Amino acid sequence: MEKEKDDVFREFTRKAMKRLKEKRVRKYETLHVPSLDGNIRIQNLNYEEIMECTEIDDSRDPNRSDKYAIYLAVVEPDLKKAAMELKEKGEIRECVEIVDMFEYGEITDLATEIMRFSGVLGSRKVTVVEELKNS
Repeated sequence: MEKEKDDVFREFTRKAMKRLKEKRVRKYETLHVPSLDGNIRIQNLNYEEIMECTEIDDSRDPNRSDKYAIYLAVVEPDLKKAAMELKEKGEIRECVEIVDMFEYGEITDLATEIMRFSGVLGSRKVTVVEELKNS
C-alpha cells in the first residue's frame, strides 16, 4: 500500500514538473483581423501579465483591461514599437491607445482569444469524481 502511494506521488510530481516547464514557454498564434484585412501574431501572457490586466479598473473605459491584454500580447506587427512612434508624434497620449485602431467587437474577440490562449479561459473543466459522504 505504501509503495503504491509512493508511485502515485512520484507520478504526480513528474506531471507537475512537466506542466510547470510547459507554462514557462512562450507560445505564439496567428489571428486574422478583418478591419486590418490582415493577420497579427500574439503570444500567450504569463501569470504576472494576466494579473496586471485583471487589476486594471478604469471607470472611463470599461474595456481598458482588454486593451492592455492586447497591447501586451500582440508581437507582430510590433504594437509596442508602433505605439511609441505614435506617442512621440502626438497621435496618442498613452501607448495602450493604439489598440483603439481595432473595431470594438474585435477588441473583445482578441482579448478573449488571448485569455483562452494564455490558459485563463478554457473548455476543459474540473469535475467531481467522488463526493465525500458526511458521517
